[in-house]
Amino acid sequence: MCEGLMALRSAALADPALRRQILDTASQDEPLEALCALARALHIPLTPEEIIGEGEESSCNQTKSTNGGNPMPYDCFDDAYEMFLISLR
Repeated sequence: MCEGLMALRSAALADPALRRQILDTASQDEPLEALCALARALHIPLTPEEIIGEGEESSCNQTKSTNGGNPMPYDCFDDAYEMFLISLR
C-alpha cells in the first residue's frame, strides 16, 4: 500500500466519520477522484495514478518473482482501491 493510502487508512481507523466518507466514495461517478479529493482535503497527497500504479506494480513484482520468470503477464492485477476499501470494512 502506498504512503498516501496508508496515511488515509490510519486516519480512517481513528475517525469513524472519515471511514464512512471514504467507503462512500465507492458510490461516486469517479470513485478514485473522490477518494483523492478527500485525501487532499486532509493534506494527504494522493493521485489516481498512484492508486492504479500500486496494483500494477504488485502484479509486475509477482511476475518477476516467478521461478525462471513468467513470460506471460497476468491478465489483471489487484485493484488497490478495492483492496483499500476492504481493509476498512
